[in-house]
Amino acid sequence: MAKTVKTTTLLADSEGKVWAEALLSEAQVKRIIKGYERVGVSLTAYGSPNQVIKQVEEINAVLDTNATAKSMRESGRLVVMGVGY
Repeated sequence: MAKTVKTTTLLADSEGKVWAEALLSEAQVKRIIKGYERVGVSLTAYGSPNQVIKQVEEINAVLDTNATAKSMRESGRLVVMGVGY
């Protein structure tokens, strides 16, 4: 059986109210969103702030291993930022 990738996910409405926060697979996220839509609640899935920060840190660490990318980051010509938080 294939292993399912799960990530910490926030499900929030257009006003920013969080309706669910859990470790979910993509299929679970879609099922939950459809369930809420049936009762008239429109939700959007977001990664948790900690997850986004970790991903940005990992990207920056990889960029630091490349001399050109590191030089561009140090001069301010290349910046990796998380958005939405």
